[in-house]
Amino acid sequence: MEGFLWLITQMALLLTAAAAVFLWLGWHWRGLEARRELQAFQTRIDAESSATRTAQGERDAVKTDDQTLRATQLKMESELQEANDHRRNLERELIRVHDDLKLAKRDVQQRTEDAATAKAALAPAQSEVSRLSTELDQLRREVERLEKQLAAKLEQPATAFAEVAAPEVASVPPEMVPSEGEKTKRVRKTAADPGTKTTRLAKPILDAQATLARLESDLTTKQTLLTAVQQERDDWLRRVATLREKGKDPAGLGLAQKSLARAEANVSAAAKTVEHLLHQQSALRHSLEQAATITQNDDLTRIKGIKVVLQEQLHAFGIRTFRQIAAWTDDDVEAFSELLSFKDRAKRDQWVKQAQELMAS
Repeated sequence: MEGFLWLITQMALLLTAAAAVFLWLGWHWRGLEARRELQAFQTRIDAESSATRTAQGERDAVKTDDQTLRATQLKMESELQEANDHRRNLERELIRVHDDLKLAKRDVQQRTEDAATAKAALAPAQSEVSRLSTELDQLRREVERLEKQLAAKLEQPATAFAEVAAPEVASVPPEMVPSEGEKTKRVRKTAADPGTKTTRLAKPILDAQATLARLESDLTTKQTLLTAVQQERDDWLRRVATLREKGKDPAGLGLAQKSLARAEANVSAAAKTVEHLLHQQSALRHSLEQAATITQNDDLTRIKGIKVVLQEQLHAFGIRTFRQIAAWTDDDVEAFSELLSFKDRAKRDQWVKQAQELMAS
């Protein structure tokens, strides 16, 4: 009985050990399967993560491409807008140039008409000049002939000269017949001075009304030109302002600024010319108004620099007294210098100061 119990106990121990072994083996086998599944699952996770990262990279690339496309589109829209603005500016510039061309054509036509009118008005003057030239040639030939006769008479004896001169004296009243000594003096003076009054031609006197008419015509022409160049300057001002606002065309801006500077110089020159013409017109009208009230003329040749011919020209323009010259301003001096074409003689010889001194003396 005891042996049987011992056997049963040993068998129970063996069975327990076997069960433990089999339990351990089963657990170990199950752990291997779990690790394999876990490894496979981890592999799937890594693959999906890689696929996700790839998809994210593609998505980022697409976003970058989209941003690039948007930037390109904005740039193209900006360039298109700039091109449209440039086209509109060119159209406006073309319209302005067309208007300038029309104005220039009208100006040329007006100048052509003025030239034709001046030519027609000049024709009688040219005829008169031709006639005067012919008369001048005749006078010169006559003077040469008389000089030859005088030289021949001077070579003859005094008695022969008296015989030749007697027929001419016979028709003169006795009290006006010069003596032989006076005759000889006059003949000698004539022979020594061929440039006598019979051969000297006076400088033509300027006509005040014709000068006023010329000034009025010149003023109209210059004022029209001034208006045209002022319009051109304003157009270039707007063009430069537009280019400065955009700031994308430095070359065009530089050219526009050069054109603006040239237009401003033209405006300044035209304005100065108009101002000079206005001064001349005002000075001439004022002197003519003063001349209407003057009853006695001063001897203007007492002023250094004024000769007889220049005095006659001043008289033609209404300048007849020292008081008028003494009251001249710098603008008046410049105006009459330009009207009479004697440059800066009045300023150089100090006519105003001389006239004031003559009035005080």
